[in-house]
Amino acid sequence: MKISTLSVITGISLALLPVTLVRAEGNFTGASVAIGAGAVRNHIEYGEFLDGESTSHTAVVGRVDLSYGFNLAPRWVANIGATYDLNKTDAGTVHFTDYAGSFDSVNKLKDHLSIYVAPGYRFGSDWLGYAKLGWHSAKVELNDGEIGRYETRHSGFGYGLGVATALTPHVELRLEIGRVDFNRNESEDTTAKPDQTDALVYIGYR
Repeated sequence: MKISTLSVITGISLALLPVTLVRAEGNFTGASVAIGAGAVRNHIEYGEFLDGESTSHTAVVGRVDLSYGFNLAPRWVANIGATYDLNKTDAGTVHFTDYAGSFDSVNKLKDHLSIYVAPGYRFGSDWLGYAKLGWHSAKVELNDGEIGRYETRHSGFGYGLGVATALTPHVELRLEIGRVDFNRNESEDTTAKPDQTDALVYIGYR
């Protein structure tokens, strides 16, 4: 019995189709480590001794992201992960005057970490759009020209949107925008309530 070349090719293609589909469904799943860089805008409202004051400043941040992705459905995927900022970011300077004279408080946001979940939808095999919801923790470092350096610790919730593309089976490129609203806390007769808006680009290996 003769078997045509077309029949052989067709048979091989049909046999490999399930493998191809499984591979496509595997994009954006599994363990991942990523490094991100971008811009953050820190805004802080102050109370008590610095009541009525506020600062805003845009800075550059580096961030590491560890996550694990798994399939929810053929086109739906979820990632659970954690992030940590690699550097302090400026939050602006407050000028104030008291009985001892005029002083500046140079303030920064530091030790920013988060734990998050990010459900997403695959647009084809190599693109993913996703939302992100997370719990965040950070410190505000106040460098007061009068009494020295002190800190307030804050926590809150953040949300954002992102898009990712698989450059290769193991390398991903991501763009994210997000916002975090922290609670108000007090130290050394000053309260601080920070919030942060950011936009970062990540390169990751999965």
